[in-house]
Amino acid sequence: MKMSRISAAVVASLALAYAGHADAADPAATGGSVTVLNTFSTVWVKGDDRGPVQNGTPRIGKNTGAGIMDANFAYDETTAAKAAYNQKVLLGTIFTRSANQANGNNSYMQGGFALAELTDKGVKPTVTIDLPQLNGERTFMRPLMGFTPKYAVLIAASEDNGVNNNPQPVLFIADKTTGQLVKIPNSTRGNNVNKPTNLIQQALKDGINVPNANNQRGPHSIVPVSDNSFVVGMQYNNQAAEAFKVTVNDDGTVKMDWLKRYSNTAQHCRPQVAVAPGATEGFLAEVEANNQPAEIGFRLTKFNVATGNSVESKIVVRSDPKANKYVAEPSIGLIGDKVAIGYGMSNQVRNRANEQGHAGGSQVSFVALFNKTDLSMVGQPLVNAAPYGRHSHIYTTQYGANGEPAVAFIGGSSTGTKGGYAQLIPLKADGTLGLKDPAKLYPVSLFSDVANVQARGKRNPQDQARGFINGLGGVPNPAFGKTGDVFMPEVKTFSFSTITGYTDAAGATVGRRNSLWLSLVPATWKEGIQTTPGTPTDKPGTGEGGLGPSPTTTNATPTNESGEATSNDDSNVLEGTEATSDNGSSGRAALGLDNGGCSVSQTGSSGSGTGLVLLAVAGVVIALRRKSEEV
Repeated sequence: MKMSRISAAVVASLALAYAGHADAADPAATGGSVTVLNTFSTVWVKGDDRGPVQNGTPRIGKNTGAGIMDANFAYDETTAAKAAYNQKVLLGTIFTRSANQANGNNSYMQGGFALAELTDKGVKPTVTIDLPQLNGERTFMRPLMGFTPKYAVLIAASEDNGVNNNPQPVLFIADKTTGQLVKIPNSTRGNNVNKPTNLIQQALKDGINVPNANNQRGPHSIVPVSDNSFVVGMQYNNQAAEAFKVTVNDDGTVKMDWLKRYSNTAQHCRPQVAVAPGATEGFLAEVEANNQPAEIGFRLTKFNVATGNSVESKIVVRSDPKANKYVAEPSIGLIGDKVAIGYGMSNQVRNRANEQGHAGGSQVSFVALFNKTDLSMVGQPLVNAAPYGRHSHIYTTQYGANGEPAVAFIGGSSTGTKGGYAQLIPLKADGTLGLKDPAKLYPVSLFSDVANVQARGKRNPQDQARGFINGLGGVPNPAFGKTGDVFMPEVKTFSFSTITGYTDAAGATVGRRNSLWLSLVPATWKEGIQTTPGTPTDKPGTGEGGLGPSPTTTNATPTNESGEATSNDDSNVLEGTEATSDNGSSGRAALGLDNGGCSVSQTGSSGSGTGLVLLAVAGVVIALRRKSEEV
C-alpha cells in the first residue's frame, strides 16, 4: 500500500497510536527523544454565518461568495518592524467575504481584513474589519495586502472604480494599529474614504502610458520592494501579463511608479512576482497561451525593479498539445542565486459547455529551478512535488536547525473535506533540488478548500474559478530561546499561511461556507534537537494553555533534514483529492449545489466527522509509519 493512499480508518487508528507516543517519556529509555513540532492553527475569521440564507440554510451560488475566500496575507517587514521582532510581529490577512445583504447589483461579495500580533505568548488577534460595501458584481476580488511604516495597504480588483464596470485595481489604506480606513489625499475618488482609489487612473495622472486604460485588469500577486513600495503582478483583459510598482507615502498619498506589459499572448495568465529584499531585479512568471488550456507553456521574465523594464524574458517550460500535456498555474519564489517555479501539467482537455476548453483529467505538480542570469533551467524538475495535484503553490523558506534554503509546495483539498499540507524540499549541497521525502510533509490546517465552496460562490460558478493557497517563509518567533510559559520556544522561524476552509468537521458534512484559518508551521528551530512534524492545533506546547515546550516522543525516528534524504514513495498526493479522469462529475455534486469552476472528478469519499479531523494528522502519521518501516 502506498503511504499516501491511507484510508480514514487507517489514519484514525494510527493517529490514536501516535497520540500515546507524543509524551515526555524518559529519553534514556530509548537513547534519545524527538521533539514533535506541532503546527499552530486556529480559526481566525469565521464565515459560516455570512451571506444569503434560503429556507434556513446557507445559499451558495453566483455572487454569494464562500463565507471567506481568496485570502492573501502578509507580515510587517518594514525597517522599524524588524527592529521589534524580539517583542512582536504584526500579521495581516485580506479576503473576499460574503455579506448578509446584497448590494444594488445583487452581489453579496465584499472585502474584509484582519490584523493580529505574534508575541512570546502566542497569536493575539487585534481587529477584524468589514470593508465598505461597494457596487458591481465583482466588488473586491483577488485581494492583496502589504504593510508600510504607517499603513496596511489593501489592493483588489473592483467594478466600483469610478470609471466603468470593468474590474480594475483599486486601493484602500488603513491604520495598521486600529484597522480604520485612512483618507488618501490624492485619491481618484475625491474625499470619500469609503471608495478605493483607482490605480489605473492614478497611473494616468502620474504620466504613465496605460494601453486601453478602461479595460479590465486584476491583481494576482504582491511583493514589497521597500518600506513604502510594492510590485504587483496583474492580468490584463484575460489576455496579457502586466505588473506595476506602487508607492504609498507616509502622508497617505499614492504614486504609481510604473506599469509595464510583458506578454500579449497570456490568456488566463495570473502573473506571479518575486523580488529579493534590496534587489535591483525582480522576476515574473505567467502562463503563455492563446487559448485554454495553455497550449504554449509559461514565460519567465526578469525585470528592473526601478523602471519595470524587461531585462530578459523567455518561455522556459512548454506545453505539448500533441501529447495532450498542458502547463498550468506557475508560482514563483527566489532561493539564493536561483528562481524556483512550481507548476502543474494537465494531460486531458475537456470540452463541456461554458468551460472554455479548460484543462481537466490528471494534473501532476512539478517544481524546477532556473538560473537568475540567463533564465535557463538548473538540473531536472522534481515530479509530483506537491501534496495535492491541483491548485498548489510554492514559496521559498529556510528549513531545519541550520536554516538551509528550501522550497515549500503548499496544497489544499479540492473537495474542502481535508486539510492543507506543505511539502518541504530542501536544496542539496550542490544547490539543486532535494529529493521528495514524506517525512517532510507538514500539516498546515485541519481543513482547506481550493476548488469547492471557493469556486461556487464566484461570478462564474459554471466556468473557470479556483481558490488560492500560499505561504510565506521567514516569520520570526519572538519566543525563540526564551524559557517559561512562552510560545513554541524551540522554533526560530515559521511559515505563515491563512487558509480558507470549513470551520469544523460538522461544517464539511452539510456544505457550509468557509472560514479563515491562521497557521504557523515550524520552519527553522533550535540547533541540536531532533524533530518530527506534528499536527494542527491551537495549543502546540505542553505547558499551561498550550504554551511552553513542545511535546516529545521516544518512538519515532527524527526527520532527516537533508535534501539528500531518500524516499521510495512515488506520490505525495492525498487520497480523495487528486484529479483522475473527467466524466462530467465533481466532488461538489454531492452537496447538491453549483458545479464547475476548474472541477474534475474526484476519487474516494468525502469522509465524515472523526475521520475528517483525523485526516489532518496524515502528514505526521505518514512520516512516522515510513520511519518505522525503515528501522
